[in-house]
Amino acid sequence: MAKMNVAGKSAVWVTLENGAQSTDSHELIKMALARLRKKREMISLMHKGYQSPKTIIVDYDDQRLEIDKPSDWPGTHKVVYIVFRDETLVWNQARVNVLSVTDQSIFVSFPGNLIRHQRRANYRVDVPNESTVTFIYKDKMFQGAQISDVSANGILMCTDSYLPFDQGVEIVGITLFFPGAADDLAVGTSIPISKGRVMRYARNDNKKYCYGILFDLTMNEEELLLQYVRQRERDLLRKGLVE
Repeated sequence: MAKMNVAGKSAVWVTLENGAQSTDSHELIKMALARLRKKREMISLMHKGYQSPKTIIVDYDDQRLEIDKPSDWPGTHKVVYIVFRDETLVWNQARVNVLSVTDQSIFVSFPGNLIRHQRRANYRVDVPNESTVTFIYKDKMFQGAQISDVSANGILMCTDSYLPFDQGVEIVGITLFFPGAADDLAVGTSIPISKGRVMRYARNDNKKYCYGILFDLTMNEEELLLQYVRQRERDLLRKGLVE
């Protein structure tokens, strides 16, 4: 039998169609809040067009949360999202109502729901259109392959033409290019990777040839790639928020 909390709801996570997990368990949400407050873990407040600097939960009870007020708090929205990573580095999101604001604090409603946005250890995120990869295989340069998604240790790349790869072959001299957003001052992000291996092959719904590449990363390469993946996760999460 499922464990029941004081509100009579099952203290469980429910898997959504997009692979994320959701809970309305008062007990589980309080456990997450307790960890954030006790360890002074950083959170962000978000709504469309705004992401706060890192801040903390000062206190909470069964009715409301007190959050340290960010210095740039615009005070323009009555509904915001609390966004944080849990102990497994999974992104979590809770929608709350702004109840009141003081010089030092923002008071919001107790979350009625908590969503965990990823479940896999090497979670893959979509990348901007026109993201490409260049690499060398058997002393030949291959250019223009499209990157479909990226994780902290690999990519899925797709091409219009079949590439002569067998599973397990090594590619070297890899360069990933991710264009910047249209409203971003940055032209884009270029990440060099020394080598990787072709781990899988498939045709997608658009009849493209797609190859899963697992990287053999140096420490510096791993840090650069992880930094980009985390930033991309934050960008997608922010764009997915509703007013």
